[in-house]
Amino acid sequence: PVNRRRPGKNSLQEAEQALAQGFPLVMFPESTRSISAKMRTGLPGAAMVAVKSGVPILPIGITGTERIKGAGWWLTRPVIRVNIGVPFILPSKSDRVTKDDITDYTGMIMHNIALLLPIEYRGEYA
Repeated sequence: PVNRRRPGKNSLQEAEQALAQGFPLVMFPESTRSISAKMRTGLPGAAMVAVKSGVPILPIGITGTERIKGAGWWLTRPVIRVNIGVPFILPSKSDRVTKDDITDYTGMIMHNIALLLPIEYRGEYA
């Protein structure tokens, strides 16, 4: 878990350790569900972990979670769709990875997720 008020290096280090031990890791690059049901700007954490560890990324697009609200949402049984894409690996850099590289890698991750969603969900990645 990441403390959203005070994100720190500990969460990223723990993520890298889990991957190094062979565990799968789930990360949500936007850090939260979108109230508007449109993609928001991805945050750099997932790209930082992926580029440092060199593990493949499995993009997953989820739709329908915007219908989960209020105490009685479970009575309406909203349809949630999970689309699983093709794994990919971020390009390796022989040099030091820059902040611009991480921004580009975050965009790559988000673009691959956007391809799994209907256009009305893609937000700024449409």
